[in-house]
Amino acid sequence: MKALVISDSHRNIFDHQIEEIQKHGSYDILIHCGDNYKDAQVFAEKLNISTIYQVPGNCDFNYLGKELSIIKVIENKNVLITHGHIYKVKEDIQRLKQFAKEKNIDAVIYGHTHKSQNEVIDNILFFNPGSTIFPKDGLASFGILEFKNNKIISTIKTL
Repeated sequence: MKALVISDSHRNIFDHQIEEIQKHGSYDILIHCGDNYKDAQVFAEKLNISTIYQVPGNCDFNYLGKELSIIKVIENKNVLITHGHIYKVKEDIQRLKQFAKEKNIDAVIYGHTHKSQNEVIDNILFFNPGSTIFPKDGLASFGILEFKNNKIISTIKTL
């Protein structure tokens, strides 16, 4: 199972991004961590991905009733998907880490900081794909998660 992970695209989707993402193969799932909620559907259509997991971010308005954090089981792994603003991830990830521990999460997928992260802390993968358009740590980026053999292989790719 292969997931494309995108965050903080802010209504900026360009052909060169799609072409770069396609260079890494096809995807079974699109995970979009917010800012812009509607972008998930656009990426999915352009990349022919039928399964979408998405959450709104702090810049997504008119999404009352949408869950700000969701937990999905992907290939027997508990995956928390959130934008991160409700956990104040720009300050630190302590609140997010505590919540993940309480919920027995294997991987936390989040955005908001516009900075990529691919790190295992206390046996939990903390994965932030960065931003596809407004990076704060160098180059625009996206993420790929591969679920196989009861493991999660995680990579950050630049655009």
